Amino acid sequence: MENNVVPVTNYSLPELFKVTSATGLVPGELQPYVNPALEEFKNEMAAELGMPDYAHIDKGELSSRQNGKVGGGMTRKMVAFAEAVLAWHYRNKMLGDAANNHRELLPE
Repeated sequence: MENNVVPVTNYSLPELFKVTSATGLVPGELQPYVNPALEEFKNEMAAELGMPDYAHIDKGELSSRQNGKVGGGMTRKMVAFAEAVLAWHYRNKMLGDAANNHRELLPE
């Protein structure tokens, strides 16, 4: 194994959600990937807003409004993702509770 390869536990997405929501933290083995992933996400958001070379732009040359739109767009998308995850978990919980309650009402 190369020295620059970080071993990562093969979490399923639901397991990753569970670990992250229980601790409020990204698992340690995924930490090295957080900043590069956010940087890529920021550059993709900027490209959507018409700034395709954002990674190479002197940010001091941009207006506060332009930089704010990038951060605001990132936040909006991350909140929408978190809302979808929460709704998915809540729906599954309710469906599971409904199925369990239905089973309790059935005669044996």
